Amino acid sequence: MLKEKYGTVSALNVAIGWESTSARLSQILNGSVRSGRGTPYEMGDSTARLIEEKLQLQTGWMDTPPGYTDSATNNQIAHVVKLLEAMPQWQREQAVKIVDALAQPANGTTGAIGPTGSGK
Repeated sequence: MLKEKYGTVSALNVAIGWESTSARLSQILNGSVRSGRGTPYEMGDSTARLIEEKLQLQTGWMDTPPGYTDSATNNQIAHVVKLLEAMPQWQREQAVKIVDALAQPANGTTGAIGPTGSGK
């Protein structure tokens, strides 16, 4: 999300206060393997807290799954579509039933979407 917000890893590096050419974030993002160790680069707590501090994010922001208000476009519908696309079929069917129920008026009459979910 931060890479998307800043446009490039280089710009994000600069915003954090690192050299624009620093490989640190790219190595983490790409899961590059450390030579000699055979383990991938990962973001530790100290790096996460540093990034939060430098970008004036709430402490723990890097440890929290993104919500629809965090997306660069702040598009709730696109976020829900992404979530639905990632779900297994059975879960997607349940989610659609829940959304359909929420779209119905409290008095049980036909709502904006209607009982068939057709939107008409």
